[in-house]
Amino acid sequence: MPQSSETTTAPSVSVALALLAAGNAERAAEMLRSLLRANSQDAEAWHAMACVARAGGENQSAVGLAGRAIQISPEPHFHITLGLALLALGHQEAARAAVHVAVLGTPRDPRAHQAMAEVLEAQGRVDDAGQALRNALRLRPLEAVRHLELAAFLARHGQTGEAVSVSEKAVALAPQDTFTQNQHALLLERTGRMAEAEPYFAAVAAALPHDAAALANYGAALFSAGAFETARSVLEEAIALRSDSAETRGNLGLVLMALGALPQAAEELKAAHKLRPEDVRLAVNYGTVLADLGRRDEAEALFRNGMASAASEQDRARAVFNLGTLLLAEGRFHEGWLRFEARKLILPAGRTENLPSWDGQPQQAPVLIYAEQGLGDTLQFLRYVLPAAARAPVILAVPDGLQTLVAATAYGQHPKVTMLPVRAKAQDLGAIAACSLLSLPHVLGLDAPLPWQNVCDPEIWADTDTQSDDETLLKVGLCWSGNPNYRFDRRRSLTPDVLAPLAHIEGVSFQSLQKQGALPDFPVTPLPEGDMLVTARVIAGLDVVITVDTVIAHLAGMMGKPVWLLNRFGGDWRWEEWSGRRDAEGEPHNLWYPSLRVFTQPEPGEGAEPWAEPVEAVKHALRALVRESAGRRLLRQKTPL
Repeated sequence: MPQSSETTTAPSVSVALALLAAGNAERAAEMLRSLLRANSQDAEAWHAMACVARAGGENQSAVGLAGRAIQISPEPHFHITLGLALLALGHQEAARAAVHVAVLGTPRDPRAHQAMAEVLEAQGRVDDAGQALRNALRLRPLEAVRHLELAAFLARHGQTGEAVSVSEKAVALAPQDTFTQNQHALLLERTGRMAEAEPYFAAVAAALPHDAAALANYGAALFSAGAFETARSVLEEAIALRSDSAETRGNLGLVLMALGALPQAAEELKAAHKLRPEDVRLAVNYGTVLADLGRRDEAEALFRNGMASAASEQDRARAVFNLGTLLLAEGRFHEGWLRFEARKLILPAGRTENLPSWDGQPQQAPVLIYAEQGLGDTLQFLRYVLPAAARAPVILAVPDGLQTLVAATAYGQHPKVTMLPVRAKAQDLGAIAACSLLSLPHVLGLDAPLPWQNVCDPEIWADTDTQSDDETLLKVGLCWSGNPNYRFDRRRSLTPDVLAPLAHIEGVSFQSLQKQGALPDFPVTPLPEGDMLVTARVIAGLDVVITVDTVIAHLAGMMGKPVWLLNRFGGDWRWEEWSGRRDAEGEPHNLWYPSLRVFTQPEPGEGAEPWAEPVEAVKHALRALVRESAGRRLLRQKTPL
């Protein structure tokens, strides 16, 4: 931005600077040249020409022009322009000297302190730069821009909490200023507080309805907030205004993925990748949708290119992790478990207590084995606790809601496994190393899935209070949605009305296994309050469980209960074809849980339509099970005692 003088400026110079500020540098330069032809000793005009040169990136010319202005009249603000031009050319000490003249000459000019802060930051003198910015703010405490400059500086240097606090003051001073709202929203986005940023991005988009960047930022905030339909509309508007923004095309692709529109998502993510092929993050996103669509060779190539690139550690880690899940989906376990470890670089750290990582070697001292991600992941990987306990005593830490459940299994009751009490420290129990449950296959060197073992005793768990008095009815558990905070929950979950076709099957009673949300319109027994052990006791009394991909699938599978999984197209790696086998009747079953059958959407799509075919298949299977159950009862009645 041009530096204007606080002294009296010739009207034509002021007009020229206003033109420059409005983006008309050519007209400003023309006006200034005319002025200098009339008076070659007009220092303000020479300085304004230096501002024009700086705005055009011609910093060498700006140095000469500012120097000419100083020769005529050494005004302090001329030295600011000179110093900033020198800084842009890399002459940091010369720049500091020039700006220092401005600070000494006009110590109450906040622009001089602002310029000094820029120079000092470039020299790596972060504390001094911060003080210079605070000096500028102290001089103009009611100017929002001073708060914004300090907030941006603090954010650049990792002081995000204070940065947001300072930025909030700027918004309070200029609540209707679009620039201030946008800067504050961008800072909130940077600190991961997108829900708070969304109203500000909305206000900016409303003020600038034809600004592609404003719409793109608003769309990204809506996506983060889970307002996918509105996000799609806003991002499509942004792309209509500017189709060459890789970030916007990529965000629209992610929105479409979340909605289930995978082919359309692939087109947008492909466009984003093509616009910025060197961006590993965009390449990984494109590879992810290709993997969901079954185009795994293309996805693998993108992931491997990303992991071998010169991108940031985070972006390379995402490429490695996604490669790991793809390899696991194809049963390529040896490399798959290795690459799966990259999740530790991109996901929040688990409950390690800062203990060193266990490498799987036998030892006498206890090892802390901790749950890392969701409840379903915890239940699936518990099977690796027993081989770990064969190498070292285990202190097992699981989420609070699983404590009583796991304690009732063979895992919690094993003599070499100690359940870590809530809020207790494993180090107090002697642990000297730690390992995530999800890392056990890798550190134990177990390439294939560890076979399912019966670790539960349904007879002990069965809750007779929840059992139906009518033994002629087939008892069916239903779970139709998972954690709504999961970004792609819209694809894996369904609304209760989608299961309505099951209600027309005679000889069935339904039990809800759903902890949240409204019950279906057809009769369903509510799930009792309690932790996962309470749910397990309910499941123990059921004949079959029908569920989407959530913890209930893992719980029923771990218990050996017949469980039918309603699986989304492009579902999780553990339900892919490699993990299935067919029994003597040709029915597919899962290797992780032999009692589990997978009913997958035949094609991607939005809303309830993609669920029609798997629900219809479940309906036929359920009718067959009712007939089979009735046949067994009839046979028992005819068999002599």
